[in-house]
Amino acid sequence: MFDFPSVQLPIWLLLIPYGFGIFLFVLYGFFNVYHLLRFATYSFGSYVLVTLFVGGSIIIGALTFSYLGTFDWTVTWDPSNFFNLKSTIGI
Repeated sequence: MFDFPSVQLPIWLLLIPYGFGIFLFVLYGFFNVYHLLRFATYSFGSYVLVTLFVGGSIIIGALTFSYLGTFDWTVTWDPSNFFNLKSTIGI
């Protein structure tokens, strides 16, 4: 079928779309928090929601950072092994 050349891609390339997704989340989060604080009715509930959102985002971000910090990002990946769909169990 197709013969892919042997290319070694570093795993850290996966951080580029991940970082773009985090950027979009932060942008969307600032947009939501601003509009909730600016245009919502002034009540205790709106401040609780903002606190829960920001606190939850910080907790999830810290957990993600602690998990991704332990990963070896210098490992390379050979996409030809993935696209050829070679069986690893010998069937």
